[in-house]
Amino acid sequence: MTDKAIVGVDVSKDWIDVAVAGARTVMRLDNAPQAISAWLERSAPGVVAFEPTGGYERSLVACLGTRAIVPFRVHPNALVAFRKSRGIRAKTDRIDARLIADFAVEAGARGAIRPAIGGDPALRELAARRRQLVGSLHAERCRLDRAQVSAVRHSLSVAIEALIGNLKAIEAAIEAAIADNADTARCAALLQSFKGVGPITAATLLADLPELGRLSGKEIAALVGLAPQNRESGKSKAKARIGHGRPGVRKVLFNAARSAIRHNPVLKAFYQKLVEQNRRPGKVALIAVMRKILVILNAIARDRHPWKHLEPLPNA
Repeated sequence: MTDKAIVGVDVSKDWIDVAVAGARTVMRLDNAPQAISAWLERSAPGVVAFEPTGGYERSLVACLGTRAIVPFRVHPNALVAFRKSRGIRAKTDRIDARLIADFAVEAGARGAIRPAIGGDPALRELAARRRQLVGSLHAERCRLDRAQVSAVRHSLSVAIEALIGNLKAIEAAIEAAIADNADTARCAALLQSFKGVGPITAATLLADLPELGRLSGKEIAALVGLAPQNRESGKSKAKARIGHGRPGVRKVLFNAARSAIRHNPVLKAFYQKLVEQNRRPGKVALIAVMRKILVILNAIARDRHPWKHLEPLPNA
C-alpha cells in the first residue's frame, strides 16, 4: 500500500524500540513526543505498526496523527499467533519490534492493513476510569455484605461513599466531554433513540468503539467479539464461541440487550422467536440480540438517522 518503509514499534513506558522491515538494526528512542517527532521527520515511514500497551502508545499515536503516516494497531492475539508460526521463543523489546515489522509486511501483502481509528482519547480515558470505579464500588459493596466488625463496616461505608462521589464526578465529566463536541453529541443522541440504549451505553460506544459507523455489520461484530467462531476438525464439531474483541463494549451491550428484550417490541419478538421457535438457549439468544443491537447501532451511526422500529432490522 506504500513504497515507503514499514516500521514495527515495541512500546514501553520509558522508551520505544523501532525496527524497519528488512533492516537488521533496531533503534531505541525515548517515549516522548520530542524524540518521536524528530525520528519521524528524519525517516518519514509509510506505515508504523505497534501493539497497544495500555496507554503508553499515546505519544506515538499523537505524533502519527499530525503526519500522513498510516498507524497500524496490531492485536496482541494476532502477534502471539504470528510469533508461534515463526517458532520464536525468545522475547525482548528488540525482538518484538522486528516481529511487529514482519507482521505488518505480511499484513500489507494480503491487504489487511487498515489505518487505526483513534477516536477521542480524553473520552476513552474517562470511560476507562468509570469502569475502574464501578468495579471498585462493586468489590467494596461485596465486602460490606460480609463484614461483621463495626470498624471494618465503617471503613467500607466511607470508601463506598467516596467512590460514589467520584463516580458521579466522572459521569458528569463524560457528559460534558460529549456535549463539547457537536458531532459526538449528535451521534450520542441518535444512538439513544434505540430503546434499550442509555447514556452510559452510548458513551462507552463512542469512547471505546470509534469504528462504529465506519465498518460493515459483520466487521463491527467481529471487532467487538460477537461473531461466532466455528471450531471443527475432521469429524469433530464443537460449539461456536465468541470472545476477544472489546470486552467493555460487550458488557454494555449485554445490559442493553437485557433491557431491549423487555422494553423494545422488535427485539423482544426477535428474542422470543429464537427461544420459543428456534429452541435456542436463553444465553445464546441473548448474544444474538447483542449482535443485532450492535449492527443496528452501527447503521444508525453510519446513516445519522434515528432508530425506527418499524423498519426491517439490518442483517447481522
